[in-house]
Amino acid sequence: MKNTRIATLVLFAAMFIAAAGCTISSNSSQAQPGTTPPTQTTNAAVPTVPGIQETIKNAGAVLLDESFSMRSGYQTVYKKYALEDFGYLYLYPGDTLKISVTANKPVNVLVIGKTDEIKFDSIEPVWDTALKQDQWDYSPLVPAFSQSNVEKKEMTFSIEDKSTYFLIIDPRFSSSLAGWKGSNHDDVFGTVRLTKI
Repeated sequence: MKNTRIATLVLFAAMFIAAAGCTISSNSSQAQPGTTPPTQTTNAAVPTVPGIQETIKNAGAVLLDESFSMRSGYQTVYKKYALEDFGYLYLYPGDTLKISVTANKPVNVLVIGKTDEIKFDSIEPVWDTALKQDQWDYSPLVPAFSQSNVEKKEMTFSIEDKSTYFLIIDPRFSSSLAGWKGSNHDDVFGTVRLTKI
């Protein structure tokens, strides 16, 4: 009778466990013969700090690397590259850029802000040897960077004011100081490379 009670209790316990939906499984770290143990992968979240990861990611990023071909001596013929097209709606104080230009004729290289870009066509630069030796003066424009008569040069500069910027390759005065008021027109071709350091 004692054995019958034990058997009844065991049977009752087994039914209770089955009704509760509990299952007992073996240790998953032991692989069954002929099977491959599952691998465990984790997707650890990498904390981000605004501005720092982007700066590291973009350091040394080549934004532009292409050839250009234009005719000199026309008022509206120049190359204009919006840095916004390369993912930089704004550049901030301290941002540093490197511009490398190689051209068969001397070109003027400028980086200008949005306000100056709107009026660039209407400004006639003046050849200035008094204030800046061998330099075209684009006043009243105030370029963030300006270099005249570039044929082969690598130039580096830092931004001082937050703005939307444009890189200009200007061949309008490559053939003559008269620019678009003269009659000289030459093919101007070369390469330009822009890197954010």
